[in-house]
Amino acid sequence: MAILHPFRGRRFLYWVGLLVGPAWHAAAQTVPDTTHLKYSEEVSLLPTADVPLRVQEEQRSWWKLGLNNFAPSVRYGFHLAYERKLRSPTWSVLAEVSPALTRYDYASWHLTMRGQVAGRYYYNQEKRLRQGRNARNFSANYVSVALGAGLGKEAQETSFFRYSNDGRQFVTADLALLWGLQRRLGRHGFVDANVGVATLLRAGEPLITPAGSLRIGLLLGQQPTKYVRPLAPANDMVTSQPRFYVGVAQGTYSYHMRYSEQNPYPAPSVRTSPSETQTTSYPTRGYGDYVQDVAQGAVPYVYAGYRWAPRFAVQLGFQYSETFPNELGGTVFETPTGTFTVPNQTLRQRGLALPVLLRYALSPVFLHRFQFDVLSGVVPVWSAVSFHEYAIVNHQVTPQESFGFQRQAFSLHADLGFDASYAFGRRRRLQATTEFVLIKDLQTLSQVSSYGSEPGTYLTAGFSFGLRYRFGYRSF
Repeated sequence: MAILHPFRGRRFLYWVGLLVGPAWHAAAQTVPDTTHLKYSEEVSLLPTADVPLRVQEEQRSWWKLGLNNFAPSVRYGFHLAYERKLRSPTWSVLAEVSPALTRYDYASWHLTMRGQVAGRYYYNQEKRLRQGRNARNFSANYVSVALGAGLGKEAQETSFFRYSNDGRQFVTADLALLWGLQRRLGRHGFVDANVGVATLLRAGEPLITPAGSLRIGLLLGQQPTKYVRPLAPANDMVTSQPRFYVGVAQGTYSYHMRYSEQNPYPAPSVRTSPSETQTTSYPTRGYGDYVQDVAQGAVPYVYAGYRWAPRFAVQLGFQYSETFPNELGGTVFETPTGTFTVPNQTLRQRGLALPVLLRYALSPVFLHRFQFDVLSGVVPVWSAVSFHEYAIVNHQVTPQESFGFQRQAFSLHADLGFDASYAFGRRRRLQATTEFVLIKDLQTLSQVSSYGSEPGTYLTAGFSFGLRYRFGYRSF
């Protein structure tokens, strides 16, 4: 057995250490010491591909241009608004002006102006942020107190009221309490809708009535980076569908109401003296054999529905319209020296409609952005008319009523039409809607069509634009 010399053994270990040591050191350098990484090193280890930004960029103020301030042959204009957040991101203030070219009497055009200032509280921003939805750029639900006004001697409407301005008052104000929602339409569009109650701040008219508004338009100026929301599992979107929905719209629905055939008006002319004739000018369409349009004009339409099958839903709506007491032509005095009129008549009309409709979806998949539905149902309608004429003494109106009447009517109508909508968001909760229906009075099915105060049947129409919100996702 060979014995290694001590000196040679130490030399052998020395050479082994020289060979193994550098290799061990090199191997140890291939694993980084992650406990001592700097921020720059952590960033350098991330992938170089673009990653969607998950932190929402907050927008503190914006300018809005509403494009839907029009009514066919009546009003053409726009809304210009500025909204700014206060120190708290849930509170904001809004100011709006709305110039328009308006034709009220169907004879001449006037440049009018509406405006409002409002305070808003966005109460569900935190919830939307937890759900990963866009909420930093005024996209949330809110409650609001708004002070509106109609500006100009020719103006006849505030932000939430249509009124009579016979006294040519320059400023008429209203006050409204509203609930609403505001959402972005892409990067440069918006929709802002609200409903509530309002009162006209004018002496002698302390009236509270349903109110609301709908704004659809464009955002002015540079907009923040589009927020990319994380996607949910596909099975969560396909296996459940919305069971409930609520909507608000604005439009025109004509329901013709028939009153008694008895004419309530007295003889039109009275001889007061050999040299003077007094002629009473009653409304051109009397309330004897009369047909009244209910819910005609830009009236709010609120509804709610329940979907009991993938394509079928039942819906209940609410429509209300009212013309406030306004002065008519009055009594005309004809004398040898000329003709003059003393306004001594007031007229008020009210209408309430409760559409009960069945909705059938033509689109088989609710996730499609474009949806088309067929509507059919019945509409009970209540109508009331109030007319008053006051006595005239020495060509001056007195508080004493010389003639007046109040009449009510009820009628059933049939609706048949379609609804088209465009959905927003990943789960298609919010929809922009347009609706068109044909309306038929069920009490005069066998009569021929006519117009005016003559007996007849009427086939009319209704249309509106609005928003619908779907919720209560469950599997059928």
